[in-house]
Amino acid sequence: MNRRVAARYAEALMELGEERKVLERLSEDLHDIEVTVKGSRELSIFLASPIVTPEQKLRVLNEIFGKRSSEITMKFVTLLVKKGRSEYVLATAEEFLRMLDARCNILRARIESATNLTEEEQMQLLAKLERMTGKRVRATFEIDPTLRGGFIARVGDALVDASLRHQLDLLREQFMQRGSAILN
Repeated sequence: MNRRVAARYAEALMELGEERKVLERLSEDLHDIEVTVKGSRELSIFLASPIVTPEQKLRVLNEIFGKRSSEITMKFVTLLVKKGRSEYVLATAEEFLRMLDARCNILRARIESATNLTEEEQMQLLAKLERMTGKRVRATFEIDPTLRGGFIARVGDALVDASLRHQLDLLREQFMQRGSAILN
């Protein structure tokens, strides 16, 4: 998919949101669209289908988002569909949110841990990541039982691997470099 197309639409929506002072509302709406479309394979396929008419797509999108999204958001979605760009709804939402985060000095992070982190642990981890990056961090937390312990944080383009597996690999390397009798 051509991200430049999505970026152009997102930039236009950003300008409109700034002009009308509704960026926060647009952000909420587009986050809702992002989560909903990513969470439904059927909806993604439906939006990309050339067989489904724009009228059918608009009917479904109005049914899903019409009551919970702002008028500006729905007019924007309608514009995309009528221009034959319905497959760009998700990409435009993602691009808009990325642009807004960049303007607000926010980094997105995906944090995987072996078990559920308590709210206090999440807050401590976010505070450490914010100190490391010098920016606010907005994170999503996921469970990956293959980690066995610790966590892996993907913050922007950076990777922080504090998993038990990684720590054991580092320890093994240290033993190998020093010719430890334990491993020989």
